[in-house]
Amino acid sequence: MSTSSGFLSKTATLVSKDLRVELRGRDTLPPMVAFAVTVSLLLAFAAPAPAELNEPVSLPIGTVAFVDVAAAFFWITILFAGLIGFARTFEVERDDGAVDALLLIPLDRSGLFLAKAAANLAFILVVQAVLLPTFALLFHFDLGADWAALMLVVLLVDIGFASIGTLFASLAAQTRSRELVLPILALPALVPLFIGAFELTSDLLAGDGLDAIAARGWFGIIVAFDVIFSIASALVFEFVIDA
Repeated sequence: MSTSSGFLSKTATLVSKDLRVELRGRDTLPPMVAFAVTVSLLLAFAAPAPAELNEPVSLPIGTVAFVDVAAAFFWITILFAGLIGFARTFEVERDDGAVDALLLIPLDRSGLFLAKAAANLAFILVVQAVLLPTFALLFHFDLGADWAALMLVVLLVDIGFASIGTLFASLAAQTRSRELVLPILALPALVPLFIGAFELTSDLLAGDGLDAIAARGWFGIIVAFDVIFSIASALVFEFVIDA
């Protein structure tokens, strides 16, 4: 009991440290939020005139419901805003030469990974707390009673996103061009996660409830992705951070 409580308390302390550093420096969240809001405004101007989400929209590939376009806009914005923040995961330790000091903490490497992933998850959630109302205003989202189902999908996707992003951020941090290397490494692994996010979000915006999306294969894929990649990332992180 004491061992597990010590692990959790040390991990929570590291998370608190990263959040305090961000509150003082404001080097990660402002660029993420600014990027997300700016892209949202640009996409709103590029979208058709205000219309119902289910109204068909003509695209080069054919005619699709605007709900599909809106869901894609949302998750693409989150994807690139998240990568901007993840690239700075180890920025403080790198600039201050504190990576070695971080590794000397009497805590299993999985605890270090969990702390960094939790901090990245918090950043993504803050961005989404700003972005969701913005999208609701610009693209006329009307979730009604399905808002809780959307929050569940968003949280599940965020967990997998933070796990993969943190792992590859630790690898990219060892290079000079981490902002360029991180997307190259992370995007292929994130493809199935974000396809599932797009599909389920589109269904919810179209009026399907939690029961309907839970019965879809993509919901199970996202849950399996979270479990498999969160565990695998924590295990691989030990070898990456010690390299």
